[in-house]
Amino acid sequence: MIYGLYLSAQGAETQALRQSILANNMANAGTTGFKPDIPLFRSHLPYDLTHLQPNAIPETLDQQTGGVEMVATVTDHRQGPLNVTNAPLDVAVVGQGFLQVTNGKDTFLTRDGRLSLDPNGKVVSADDGATVLSVDGQPILIPPETQNISIAGDGTVSGTSFSGTVIPLGQLAIVEPANYASLKKEGDSHYTTTGEVRPAVAAQVRQGVLEESAMNPVEGMVELIQTARAFEMNMTMMKHQDEMLGQLIQSVPRR
Repeated sequence: MIYGLYLSAQGAETQALRQSILANNMANAGTTGFKPDIPLFRSHLPYDLTHLQPNAIPETLDQQTGGVEMVATVTDHRQGPLNVTNAPLDVAVVGQGFLQVTNGKDTFLTRDGRLSLDPNGKVVSADDGATVLSVDGQPILIPPETQNISIAGDGTVSGTSFSGTVIPLGQLAIVEPANYASLKKEGDSHYTTTGEVRPAVAAQVRQGVLEESAMNPVEGMVELIQTARAFEMNMTMMKHQDEMLGQLIQSVPRR
């Protein structure tokens, strides 16, 4: 009976963790370039199978057969829908790759292509003002006399002077980590990585386009409902088992 309570409590805790992750995904369904998180679960295998000891008796509840636990959370890096804005400083990274930005202290990777110019003509992130880096790790400056800013598929930024001359201004750094599992979310659509960062050879840049959130709100709502029902079922099982345990204790003769 106590073992059943333990399994139901474990199931409720697991569903609560899943619900918090799904709720965060839903909250970012409108965030540019957002990638949803996916919780991964593992069922507990039979104790004698995992320890190669037939007929062995587990010593603690943690070693008992049955139940599940959340072992990791991974990010789904699939391409999000593309929204055409026709704004000259909006860019979308198509394929696997990230823009590189810095706040002056730390360098981040991001898929948020909403760019703008600061008062000095430097290309920055429109959301938080982080400096957008070029392939040589330097800011990209747009002179005040520049007209018709153009961003090519490889990230090359150019403009037209008053005389009609095309002026190369720099090239956006489009990079990717050697290991996507090393990426860590830092908020504001920023990622950090402890591993190697290399040029993203398969990625392309599209000007006047933004990548929307990869989170599907309809699928997310269905998963939230399923999770809420699973949580409720586990709580109901805990209640029933607690009542049965109480009846069992009351039925024991007292001396």
